[in-house]
Amino acid sequence: MRKRWTAAILAALVTVSTATTTVKADDTSATTSQTDSATTDKVTYNKADYLTNNPKLVKVKHATTLYRDAALTKSAHNAKAGSHFLISKIIKSDDQVPVLKTSDGFYLPAKKSLLTKVKAYQNPKQYHQVQYTQIKPYGKVGYNLSRGYEGIKTWKVMHRMGTWGGTNYYNQATYNAVKNFQRSHHLPATGNVNLATWRKMGFSKKSWYSIDSYVAPLKAYAWQGRKAHIEAMINQAYKYMGKPWLAGCSTSPSYGVDCSGLVMQGLYAGGISPVPTSSIGHAHPGNEWNSRNLWADKHLKRVPYSQRKRGDLVFYYQPGTHTIWHVAIYLGNNRVIESWPPRVMVQPIVNSQRNVIAGIKRPFI
Repeated sequence: MRKRWTAAILAALVTVSTATTTVKADDTSATTSQTDSATTDKVTYNKADYLTNNPKLVKVKHATTLYRDAALTKSAHNAKAGSHFLISKIIKSDDQVPVLKTSDGFYLPAKKSLLTKVKAYQNPKQYHQVQYTQIKPYGKVGYNLSRGYEGIKTWKVMHRMGTWGGTNYYNQATYNAVKNFQRSHHLPATGNVNLATWRKMGFSKKSWYSIDSYVAPLKAYAWQGRKAHIEAMINQAYKYMGKPWLAGCSTSPSYGVDCSGLVMQGLYAGGISPVPTSSIGHAHPGNEWNSRNLWADKHLKRVPYSQRKRGDLVFYYQPGTHTIWHVAIYLGNNRVIESWPPRVMVQPIVNSQRNVIAGIKRPFI
């Protein structure tokens, strides 16, 4: 009986064989070994043909396909020869050739024959760094209004309450008018404007946030040089031409703006966010003189007046003092674009209204 059991057991045993298959992957040979149902893929390739570190910015040498996945199996679209891409990271592992992930979420092989590294335009490290993607709002979006606030939301509230007298400053009269409005509409009578009060005044929820959060679209790219960034700044400033000078304002060209508000939106378009100075904080109490904060900013390069160039910032002292009270963007030929009462305009660098120049600062170096 025992011999029959042993024979049955021996008959049930199966000899496992090992199979080896060779496959092709991206013009490189790969060997796949399968043993006891466990599969291990190992791709061999010439490392000298691939980038090994994140190049940050590349230009493709000829038309190529971008993919939706790191395995390069799901094509997204074709890129023309000469196209540039910001690279967020390089993906490397033992079983995969290096792949680049672009800043907008696509993938392409990190092959040297396919692309070349490009040096991005950038300021020296001690100055504000040029950003290559859309600048994000710095500060709280959707802030409430109270006494001392300026900005477009205050301007709208004052017009709605009938307290506008030429200056968009949330004063005591506005506080009292808002308080009465809140009582008459069964809202908590705080005298301050929150979203509920804003909407009851007839303004939209969308505008409550969009006014705060507007940042000029980025109009200069990493692969472009200094001139392109300067022109992006100036072109943004020209979008405000003819708009009224309004204190503490720095939002979209649909509204008015003041001098430093104009400069900040221009800087955003060129790729510089001069934090902690920001378009959001500009409306808050104590920030209406952001021209002074920009002048004190050590991350903006000071240059001699005699060396002024297009794209520089011109700062002015209030006559009889050493107090900064104005900033403009230099256009060249002794002309500036500025927001000065009553509106945004192009003027001589010195005129009868403001003629004491404190100095020149250069945002793009």
